[in-house]
Amino acid sequence: MSKQKKSNGFIMSKSSTNSGLLNFFEKIIRSHPLLYVFARYFVRHTNIFEEDASGVKFINFKDSINIIDVGASDGIASKFFLNNLNINKAICFEPNNFYIKILRKIKNNKLIIKPYAIGHKKDIKEIYFPRYKFFNINLDLIPYTYYNKLTLIKQLGLDFKFKKNIQIVKEKLKINKIKKLKYRIDLIKIDVNDNGLSVVKCLEKIIKKDQPALLIETDSDIKKIIKILKKYRYEKYAFSNKKNKFEKIYNNFPLNTYFLKEKHFD
Repeated sequence: MSKQKKSNGFIMSKSSTNSGLLNFFEKIIRSHPLLYVFARYFVRHTNIFEEDASGVKFINFKDSINIIDVGASDGIASKFFLNNLNINKAICFEPNNFYIKILRKIKNNKLIIKPYAIGHKKDIKEIYFPRYKFFNINLDLIPYTYYNKLTLIKQLGLDFKFKKNIQIVKEKLKINKIKKLKYRIDLIKIDVNDNGLSVVKCLEKIIKKDQPALLIETDSDIKKIIKILKKYRYEKYAFSNKKNKFEKIYNNFPLNTYFLKEKHFD
């Protein structure tokens, strides 16, 4: 069972995204920042993504689809979707310059890169991320970017055994409201480390109009997100790889939560 702590009423757990043997290796990789950086580089060149993301292959999409990937990072999620779904366009929102350069190196004309963060209002927020110093090289662990410093520190404590030479860096991040999109959206993936509520509010008009499937990283605002999506008759699900099926969530939330409507099962 993964180690857990409670933060602001939300259960924090180790950032394990797989089970079985993959889970064992992932725990080793996440134990040391340097191992994590090298593993992340390797995964970029594979079709590996979080285990429960396989659930997207079991959603009923009738035609080629358009997706929104919020918090696209280095593109591993979008590449997974491109390799496993019939994608027309994948719209990636990612504010980090390092990851933007990586995304632009992906040679796929289906990818649309939006180099900024989105939220329900224009804002400038403080963000925190860990920096690992390896000799004279600074290695930024951008996937661990949080809007709350205490939450970041707690997550590092859960995931990494070797924390020496890790420092917390503070920067400012500009948040933009989304402009109207010309594509009908069929799938939205949100992975923004505790800013999911603002993103859902930002995309609410698109959600209401297009009724896409949603894959959202579970965070401390998950109950508020549920309240918004319930208005549009979404139900919350976890995907079981062992059973190859979706199961309704009642109490315990997984690392990622699917929000689906009846049409996604037809």
